[in-house]
Amino acid sequence: MQVTLLYPDREWGREKSYFDKEEICKDLNLHILFRAAACLYDEDGDEGRSVKVAKERDDYISEMVKRVMLVPLATPEEVYYRQQMVKEAVNGYEYMAELYRVAKEAAEDISRFAVAKKKQGYGGSTDQGRKNVADIEYLEHMVHHLNCVEAALQQWKECCITEEMSRFAEHFFEEYSPEYRDCLESVVRDLRSSVTDGILEVTATLGPGLFMSSMALCDIREQKKEKSGFIRNAAGKIGELCKSLFTPEEMTLEGVNQNLLQDIGEIKNAVLGAIMRYFEPFLGEQELFFKQLYAQTSFLMGAANLYRRVRRIGVTLCFPKVTERKNLWFEELVEMSLALTSLRCPVDNALHAENTHLVVITGANQGGKSTYLRSIGIAQVLLQCGMFVPAEQYAGGLYRNIFTHFTRREDSAMNSGRLDEELGRMERIVDNLTEDSVLFLNESFATTTEKEGSLIAEDITRALYDRGVRVMMVTHLMAFAQSCYAKKWEHAAFLSAERTEDGGRTFRMVKKEPELTSYGLDLYDEVLSKKH
Repeated sequence: MQVTLLYPDREWGREKSYFDKEEICKDLNLHILFRAAACLYDEDGDEGRSVKVAKERDDYISEMVKRVMLVPLATPEEVYYRQQMVKEAVNGYEYMAELYRVAKEAAEDISRFAVAKKKQGYGGSTDQGRKNVADIEYLEHMVHHLNCVEAALQQWKECCITEEMSRFAEHFFEEYSPEYRDCLESVVRDLRSSVTDGILEVTATLGPGLFMSSMALCDIREQKKEKSGFIRNAAGKIGELCKSLFTPEEMTLEGVNQNLLQDIGEIKNAVLGAIMRYFEPFLGEQELFFKQLYAQTSFLMGAANLYRRVRRIGVTLCFPKVTERKNLWFEELVEMSLALTSLRCPVDNALHAENTHLVVITGANQGGKSTYLRSIGIAQVLLQCGMFVPAEQYAGGLYRNIFTHFTRREDSAMNSGRLDEELGRMERIVDNLTEDSVLFLNESFATTTEKEGSLIAEDITRALYDRGVRVMMVTHLMAFAQSCYAKKWEHAAFLSAERTEDGGRTFRMVKKEPELTSYGLDLYDEVLSKKH
C-alpha cells in the first residue's frame, strides 16, 4: 500500500533538498517555524489572543516539517496536490491527529520489535517457542494498527473537503477490504490459539531411522472451530501478499530441520516458525507502509499546528498561486517568524513586480528592509513546499534552489576577515546558481568601504542580471544602487523603506529612486531625545 499524502504518484524520500539548506534556515529564521509546528496549544479564548505556553512539543514533527519544507516541489500540479492535503489537515485537524497517533504507535511498535529481535538470540526449541510468541504478537499488532487506520479513515471520509484525500482513503479501503481484514483477523486468532491449546494438523512420512520427512501443514485452528480450511483462506488472501507461498491444499514446511524433531513440542515450534516465515513479506510491507504514514502525517500535522498557531496571533493566511518566474506579486504579506516571536501581527507589505528579476531595496535605517526581504524568502519556501503563506494574496514562480547571503557577525570561529568570509560564501553560491534559482542578498559586502563594496556588488549583480537569475537584495551601498538605477534596466525594480517627514518609520516598502542617505541621523536624534 502506497502512502500518497505528500505527492500524487509516489511516496516521500527520493527528492533532493535545497543545496544551501542550512544557510536558508539560519538567514530566514526557519527554525522558529519548525518549533511552532511541533507545538500543540490550548484553544481557549478569542482569535488574536496570544497563547504563550505550549502544552507539549513533538520533536519528530519538527524534524519532518524541516525536512519536507526544504525539498522544493517541481510542478504547479505537485504544489496544488500538497496544498489540498494541507487544507484537509487543517480542516480535519482531529482526524489528522488520530491518524498521526495511529501511525506513531505503529512506528514505535516496529522500532521496539526490531530492537528486541536484535537483542535476543534464539537457539534451542524453547527459544524458538518464545520467538514464535513474539512474532505472532507482532503480527497481531500490525493487524490492529491497520484496523485503526481503517477506522480513522472511515471517520474522516465522512467530512473530507478535497477529492485528493477521498481518493487516498478509497485506495486504502480497496487494498484493505473487509474480506481481507476478516481473513487476517481469523489467521491471527488461529495462530494465537496454536500457542496455547489450538489444533495444529500436519502430515509427514517416516524415513530411515524413523525420521520424519516431507512434512506439510494441513490446518491450524482454535479447538472450538470446525476444520476450517485455514490454508484455503490463507491461500486466497495472505498467499497473494506472500508471493503465493501457500498452496490451496497444503503448505510444505521447507527449511525445518527434521533431524532435531524429538517431541511434539519441537514439532509444534518448528511448524509455527515455518508459518511465520511466510508472513515476513507481509510484515515487511506493513513496516514500510507505517514508516511512510508516520513521516507524512508528521508533516501534515505540523502544517496544521503552524496554521492554527499563526491564525491565533491574527495573521491572515492564504494558499498561494504558482505563476511564471518573471512575475511576483503579493498583498498584505507579513514576516511569519517575527509574528511567532512577537506574538502579534507585524506590518504588512505589498509588491507587484511583473517581468522583473532584480529587486533592489534601499532606504532608511531601521525601516524594515531586512524584515521585508525575509518575509519574501519565507513565503517562497512555504509556496514551494505546498503550504500556506502569511498574506492576503501571493503568487510566485517555482525555483529549484533558493540561496541566501546575509551579512554575518564576526566571531572567533572565523579564520579570515568578514569580507573574505562573505566572498567565500558568494563564490560557493555562484558556482551552484542556475537560471531556475532565486538569490536573497541582505546588506552583502557592507563589511568594506562604500567604494569597494559597490564595485563588488555591481559586478556580481550585473552578471546575474544578464543571466536572468532572480535577485532580491537589501543594500546600504547607495553608490551601487544609484548606478543600477541610472542604467534603467528593463527587468529591475527599486524599492525604498518609507520615511515620514518627521523621521518616523512606517516599515512599508514603496517604489522609489534610491537616495544617497540612509537617514542614520534620525536614529541619532532619537537616542539623544530619549536621553534628555
